Amino acid sequence: MRAIRIKGEAGAASNCYHVMSRIIEGRFVLEGPVKEKFRELLEIQCGFAGVELITFCLMSNHIHLLIEVPNAEEHRAAVDDAELLRRLALVTTSEEQLIGVRQMLARMKEQCPEKGYPEYRQRFLNRMADVSMFMKELKQRFTQWYNKQVQRKGPLWEDRFKSVLLENDETVLLTMAAYIDLNPVRAGMVEDPKDYRWSGYGEAVAGNRARRRGLMRVLGVEHGSPQQWRTCQAQYRLYLYGFGEAETSEPEEGDKRRAGIQGKLVEKVARQGGQLSLAQVVRVRVRYFSEGLALGSEAFIEGVFARHREGMRVKRARGARPVKAAGMEKWRGLVDLRTSRQTSS
Repeated sequence: MRAIRIKGEAGAASNCYHVMSRIIEGRFVLEGPVKEKFRELLEIQCGFAGVELITFCLMSNHIHLLIEVPNAEEHRAAVDDAELLRRLALVTTSEEQLIGVRQMLARMKEQCPEKGYPEYRQRFLNRMADVSMFMKELKQRFTQWYNKQVQRKGPLWEDRFKSVLLENDETVLLTMAAYIDLNPVRAGMVEDPKDYRWSGYGEAVAGNRARRRGLMRVLGVEHGSPQQWRTCQAQYRLYLYGFGEAETSEPEEGDKRRAGIQGKLVEKVARQGGQLSLAQVVRVRVRYFSEGLALGSEAFIEGVFARHREGMRVKRARGARPVKAAGMEKWRGLVDLRTSRQTSS
């Protein structure tokens, strides 16, 4: 018998969940470019479903997401036809299919405004603001893409996803966010959680504004400004290091000691007040670049841009982009210093 899915109160303004799902047989599928594709699909699915991604971590054989799902009734009621079509464009690969939906909406609205039209709209709206539909479609899309890439058939994920409904409380959300962002440290993949690019914290340090908003959210700063990030980042880093400190006592019989942050590093971060140095910030930002990296003066970047504009296939007139890091205001980059996907909003 399948376990019941615990969902939030229907009348709540929003509900938060920690969602986890594993690849079938523990296979290490999520590596390199495959992670990149999953991250792209995750962003698209959030946009379609109206789900807020607070933080996340993509491991090699499983994923962790901390998401906020809005009130379904209120959220769907606010989606008019224009917004519905905009969201469908995110997840529809066929232009003909999108045109068909647009034409059907117009025809139904004119011919069957009281029954056929709202029923047709509801078919799409039911896929929004729901944790189960969000995860179902995300996993299905990724499976279809991956199977096509490697020419395989069949399921890719183990059973259903697991989810934990979280109280919309600062302490609860902060603890869960830290648990998720510390996964690569506990797996022994990195010593410092900021050095793992496939996590909410790693993206936030690299400059992704959406991920920064998510981490400010768990610190109780609902509508934080970019200027508040420095203070919030220090607070979160201190919490991460305290929460993730390696155990010193012997584990009980049958238990396995998990890796953690060494005590001397915890003490060092505490002495620094959780602040990152300019060198650390720049190093984390730069690692997100891949092809066409350039960093220097505005004149230098414009020269690089002039030589490579055709190959970059961009429409903008100027190439220089400001480096958003304290102490580097005069520097410029060829692309925005955020993430390789440029999905910040």
